[in-house]
Amino acid sequence: MEWEIHSIVDDLSLRLGNLGDGWLESSQTSPKYFEFTPIEVHAITERLRLPEPTAPDVNMVADIGNTIDFLHRVRALKIRGQKGYVGTSNIVWNSLDMSLYFCKSLKALWIADSDVCRINGIKSIRETLRRLVVHYSMKKIKDLLFDEEDLEAALMVEEMGTWKCLEEVDLSFNEIKYFDESMKLLPEVRILNVSYNSITDIGTNLAFLSSLTELDLSNNTITKIDAWNEKLGNVKKLILSENAIEDLTGLGKLYSLEYLDVKGNNIQTLEAVQGIGKLPCLEILLLRDNPIRKLVEYRTKVLELFGERSSELKLDGRRPEHRELDTVRVRMALRKAKEEKEERERRRKERIEERIRYISGEDVSPNVSGSF
Repeated sequence: MEWEIHSIVDDLSLRLGNLGDGWLESSQTSPKYFEFTPIEVHAITERLRLPEPTAPDVNMVADIGNTIDFLHRVRALKIRGQKGYVGTSNIVWNSLDMSLYFCKSLKALWIADSDVCRINGIKSIRETLRRLVVHYSMKKIKDLLFDEEDLEAALMVEEMGTWKCLEEVDLSFNEIKYFDESMKLLPEVRILNVSYNSITDIGTNLAFLSSLTELDLSNNTITKIDAWNEKLGNVKKLILSENAIEDLTGLGKLYSLEYLDVKGNNIQTLEAVQGIGKLPCLEILLLRDNPIRKLVEYRTKVLELFGERSSELKLDGRRPEHRELDTVRVRMALRKAKEEKEERERRRKERIEERIRYISGEDVSPNVSGSF
């Protein structure tokens, strides 16, 4: 394997020596990712462990220093693996360890079809990274956010370094089942995409994402929402499409929520939606592909749940029409009249009952006023 490592690194060093500076300069004005394969990053990692000079020849053409300098300066890096073996060799793509130790200026990292458990040197990018994308590469979030050295201290997360600059995290298309304790390391994350995973419940660790405003949990296996205001904080945009949710009552106190997408769930009744009717900031609600859409006059009945705010709600991509708002106003007026009538009847019955108790001697000092 040693000569294969030399061949890979020499080829990279030649290429980066000729093109690296130009690529880095152009990426300043037009941001883009430079792509490595896992075997290339592995080869660099292993080559630097060998007690050899950085340049194999007197012309310094294939100086590995070119590669190290490039890694020091590159701002957006993509590591893309694949399934199976490398070429005709017996080397499995995702079986090679690799290090990000030399990436000192990285702002964005994209990992695809690799194994995050094989990546170390995470501490080098923790202070600079702003955007993280990981697809088809992880089962547990902490496998990447905790460096190899951190795993022994997993029970003392508070003492570990946080990702101070990381604002956007995309972990879609993985095999994540829950949010682990590594969420404590992401206090600045504003956007989190965990769609297309195997999450059934969000747990309590998302509460540590104090800056989170946008959360995508679409295409998971969530069935129940329970007091999420205690678990999510000030989320403004929440995407829950393509799950198996039946009731939205658990979102009823997410007062900062402005956008809610629950397409493709199992919401069947108005009672299941009623809990979000008093959310003061909700402006967009997507309910398409739910059984509730089969209700007669579905739109006006859902809009009515929002009372005086019905005119502000964009339901399934459409603003309310004048006809719909007129219908809502009439129904609200009728409901209010009915409630007032029921309240008057309730008070009348209370006065009658108090009078009866007084006459029968059960209450010697009644609080009865007026006649009946």
